Order: sequence, then C-alpha cells, then structure tokens
Amino acid sequence: MSEHVHYDVDEGVATITIDRPEKRNALSYAMYDAIRDGVARAEADPGVRAIVLTGVPGQFSAGTDLSQLEKVEAETRPEDRGEHADGRHWFLWSCTKPVVAAVDGPCAGVAVEFATQADFRIASTQARFSWIFVQRGLIPDQGVGTWVLPRLIGAQWAKRLIFSGEFIGAEQARDIGFVLDVVEPERLPQAARELALAVSSGSPFALRRAKALINDGQSRTRDEHLQAHVVALTECEQSEDHREGVAAFFERRPARFTGR
Repeated sequence: MSEHVHYDVDEGVATITIDRPEKRNALSYAMYDAIRDGVARAEADPGVRAIVLTGVPGQFSAGTDLSQLEKVEAETRPEDRGEHADGRHWFLWSCTKPVVAAVDGPCAGVAVEFATQADFRIASTQARFSWIFVQRGLIPDQGVGTWVLPRLIGAQWAKRLIFSGEFIGAEQARDIGFVLDVVEPERLPQAARELALAVSSGSPFALRRAKALINDGQSRTRDEHLQAHVVALTECEQSEDHREGVAAFFERRPARFTGR
C-alpha cells in the first residue's frame, strides 16, 4: 500500500484508511491506486466479508491533489478517459462485498464520488460533503455523481448539490437520504465496524447476487430484472450456502457459510 493509505483486516472486516492529514487527505494518483488495490485485495480474500473506507480522525478527503492534477491536465490522458467510459473507476460500486464509507470531516471531489459508490455511508457530526466539480470547471469525474447520486437522493437534490458545489453537513445529508446514520466522531470507527459486520453476517454467495441485482436493476427494465432474478435465485437454491442455511435453521445453530 501507499505510505498514505493503510490496509488492515480484523475479524473479517478490511479497513482502508486514508492518512495524509497535512494535505487534508488530498489524493495523489498513487493514493488513488492504493485504494483501488486495497479494494481488489479485500475482494480476493475469502476471509474478508466487508470493507470500510475511512480517513484518519477529522479527515475523510478533500478530493484530488490539485497540484498534481495541474501537471497532467495539459495532456488529454486518453487512456484515463477510456477508464471513465468503461467503469473501471467504479471499483467500490462493483465490489461484490459490502462497502461502508465512514466519513469524518470534509468529503469532497473524487472522495465524495468514492463515498457515493459505497453501499452505505455513515458520518460523524463533523462530516461535510461537497460535489465541488462545477466550481473547478468540471463535472463529477467518475460519473458517479450524475448517475448514482440522483438515484439515491432524487434528481432535484442531485442537481442542487452538483450545480452549486455547496457543502452540506451530516444531518442534512442524512435527511435527504445520502447518509444512513450520524454519530459522534469518537463513535464513528466502532459504528462503521458494527454496520459492516451486521450487513455481512449472511451468506456471501447470496449477498453477492443480491447486491448485483440491486445495483444493476437501476438500469434494467422490470422484465430484464426478473430474468436476472430467476438466474440468481436458481444459483442460490443450488448453493452450499443455501443447504447450510437450511440445516442450521433445523439444527438451531448459527450457520457456517463458505460463500459457495
């Protein structure tokens, strides 16, 4: 990992921590790659059931390190534009395991795009969110703000936040449906961990399919969704996890899921 991005696993929860407080956790390209590598590492580890993305206390991330951005904007970087078109920047959204963004302090720019990709957002009372892109002559750079955000909070609120670039606090973010819960800063790490454990306690096999159906269903017709649903349900019915879940019910014991 990068010296500014740490990766730890404890009891099945992988925590990726952004640690560059002197720059308000602004993300260099190396840090961006380290976060992506951390998600891939957690995805590939059968011992990891959920992921928490967070920052050091008081800082989630102010977004991209603009000093680095300035050096490369003169080049068109077509290879990166290709990544924008094929969704490779959506690695949190496409991760098959539950992802929790635990936000303390400012969360802006590409960092708020990361948070929007997460399955759940939990914020401290100090958290603030901004889609600042238009104020920098850009649009939300991963395409997440213009596609996922309206589906989370509605088109009207998404337009207000993206058009204005204004910061909103944690309570307002919760009120409009962007944030699931708000806690005191000292409570945030434990609250995020508890949420990660709660949403990953079931069958990994079934969870992967449920997440895909929910995420992909936003761009499918009802009939397309039901076709995908039937395939996923059949796979679940034939899985080892389903047999284990039924056996555990009748034997009155906790299920021991393997993800198969």
